[in-house]
Amino acid sequence: MSIKIRRLAEPTLNEPFLVCGLPDAGFIAKQVVDYLIEKLDAKLFEEIYSSYFPSYVLIKKDGTAELMKNELYFWKNTKQKNDLILLTGNTQPLSPEGQYELAEEILVKAETFGVKKIFTISSYFVDRRSTGKPKVYGVVTNPNLKEEIVEYGVYPLSKGSVKGFNGLVFGMAKLKNINGICLLGETIEYTTPSGRTVVDVKSAQSVLEVLLKMLEVEVDLSEIEKQAKTTEEFLRRIEEVERQALEEISRAFAPKKHTYYYI
Repeated sequence: MSIKIRRLAEPTLNEPFLVCGLPDAGFIAKQVVDYLIEKLDAKLFEEIYSSYFPSYVLIKKDGTAELMKNELYFWKNTKQKNDLILLTGNTQPLSPEGQYELAEEILVKAETFGVKKIFTISSYFVDRRSTGKPKVYGVVTNPNLKEEIVEYGVYPLSKGSVKGFNGLVFGMAKLKNINGICLLGETIEYTTPSGRTVVDVKSAQSVLEVLLKMLEVEVDLSEIEKQAKTTEEFLRRIEEVERQALEEISRAFAPKKHTYYYI
């Protein structure tokens, strides 16, 4: 097996947009797409399995095993002409070969459904995040799209790279003449003292707000706003503990003062 498809439905879609959000370093992409799927009540229509996915299974709450997979959902837009296809999953392919193969598979489907534009999500890591709302950066496949993203308050990037599947599929879309926009949420790589990655929900919220405006779709953001506040408080406590620990270490290893006596 290289790629195996399990088709669950045959949706008929109207000029859909494709939104991709597989797990990345900051998990912002998956957070954004999963929130959309939940709030739009999007319908699962395809599962994708690959021998390039990690070689283990996940144990679910009911005690059963689940293979690593990607999923495609669809949502019929009754207010605008563009329906949505949403790609999520619990993993990315582990190798460049697997990522290229999966990207090609997804883009062939995109052509079949007549996708007009592809949106991908990623993380933009910084040493120190700006105060207030995290910035959203953008990269486009067509220079004409640059003005479009600026209108939504997105900061265009002129250097660097977008790693992983979320960047690759967006770049390969250009070869198929599918317009693409990649939105990157400004973030710091947060981890707990045990080394676990903490999802930057506040950054995901910023990206989601921009994406919804571009898609001309409305969803209730109250839940992600609440999650963002909870995460910010959690991170504030971690930073405070870290600061106190560093101060303790500094005091413990500070040079001892010497007393000098003069005769």
